[in-house]
Amino acid sequence: MIRLMGAVLVVAGCGALGLAGVARLDGRVRDLGELAAGLDALQRELGWRLTPLPQALETAAKAAHGPAAQFFSRCAQEAGQSDGQTFQEVWRNSLNVIPLRLAAGDKALLERLGPVLGRYDGDSQRLALEDAAAGLRSLQGEASDDRRRLGRVYGVLGVTAGLFLAIVLI
Repeated sequence: MIRLMGAVLVVAGCGALGLAGVARLDGRVRDLGELAAGLDALQRELGWRLTPLPQALETAAKAAHGPAAQFFSRCAQEAGQSDGQTFQEVWRNSLNVIPLRLAAGDKALLERLGPVLGRYDGDSQRLALEDAAAGLRSLQGEASDDRRRLGRVYGVLGVTAGLFLAIVLI
């Protein structure tokens, strides 16, 4: 009886690991979409309304949800304080501090945006934000494809590995 319970727990644990991999893929798709939505709001504020950067970032935080909203909110708070940091440093630090579920290429795309924001005219910032949002949407499509393709693999692999371990241990 104890062996059977142990086998069930091993299968469940391995299955949970597989589902955690699926959740990580889902989180990346969600975060990319939320960041793109925030960049769209930021683009409207900076490009058309010419809102000051901290206020525009607060608007972007309201347009996004989850970790993306935290990212824009932290950038707004740090940009509003004058502690000697450049906005590029604030942007990069926020990318590293907030637990966004992004790949290295996703972060690199966002890091290239930091030096542009708050330094150039509204049209230049708007174009940079348009390009970054389009890039994020493209990456979101790729991440969604990966999620569909790899999601099943992770789930099946987790359960299969659990069954294999259970058979070996019994």
